[in-house]
Amino acid sequence: MDRLLLRQDQSALLKVGLLCACLLLTFWIFRSVFAGSALLFDYATLKQNGFYFWAILVLCFLWAYIKRTEILAAARRGTDAKWLTLGIILVGASVGLLYFVATFSDSIPLTLFTIGFVVVAQFSLFFGPASKIPLMLLGLFGIAVGFPMLLESTAAAWFPRATAVLTVSTLQLFRLPVTLNGVTVTLNSLLGYDIVTKVDTRCAGSDSLAIFLAIFGLMLIDRKPQNKVLIGLLVFGVIGTYLQNFARLLLLFAAGYYYGGDTLWAVHDYASYILFPVWFLGFTVVYLKFTPKPESSSIERMASSESSPEL
Repeated sequence: MDRLLLRQDQSALLKVGLLCACLLLTFWIFRSVFAGSALLFDYATLKQNGFYFWAILVLCFLWAYIKRTEILAAARRGTDAKWLTLGIILVGASVGLLYFVATFSDSIPLTLFTIGFVVVAQFSLFFGPASKIPLMLLGLFGIAVGFPMLLESTAAAWFPRATAVLTVSTLQLFRLPVTLNGVTVTLNSLLGYDIVTKVDTRCAGSDSLAIFLAIFGLMLIDRKPQNKVLIGLLVFGVIGTYLQNFARLLLLFAAGYYYGGDTLWAVHDYASYILFPVWFLGFTVVYLKFTPKPESSSIERMASSESSPEL
């Protein structure tokens, strides 16, 4: 038994070495992808793209760490032809995406997703079934990256327009001097000047919806409710996430009316980092109430291992 375990460890070490070599070779060939890697940590760039996808990335790493026992156990079982075929397909797709990003795209979120895709694809080639959970996490990170882009391309007209109409109508009910032209909002501040801004797709809540869907998917990996309850929780979560962003819009325009443009933009930049965690904490309580309790869920292990919540 000891010799068998030793051989398994040597095989795993060899696979890890080959994996590292393949990754280094891949990223050396496509090193142009990292030409602007300093922008990944540039505050202005992060502020422009939003910090939410970094939060999702951290949660994915945390979930992978929590599930490390299952991943390592699957890695020891080896792989088969089905997983080998899937790994080859994923590696081909990841290299194709890496070429696209290197040639045509400068999107920071897409670059991060592509790097993760390459790593997980090559990991699946060597470790087969052990990549099941990493592939799930990569898919959820892909949702966080791709959902705002998808919503912007498919609902660029009606989504921000509907949100702008709802927001301005509500503000007018409270007698605030605000008008709407398309998605352009004009607010007459008490400080004696007009504040003009546009409600685009991201301002209407695409980022909040993306992070909700990604975290909701993480919760499903660990504790999945029955189908009827699942649909109800999803609908409740999407509506609640939209409404908390709607409350953010009301708050920022009210701040602009009373305290001016600088305050409006400060609320615009930072209010969601307060409102969304508060909302999602309430949603989590509801979610746990309506889902069956496993013997030891990752949600509870994570909560017990942290002295304070991350979000």
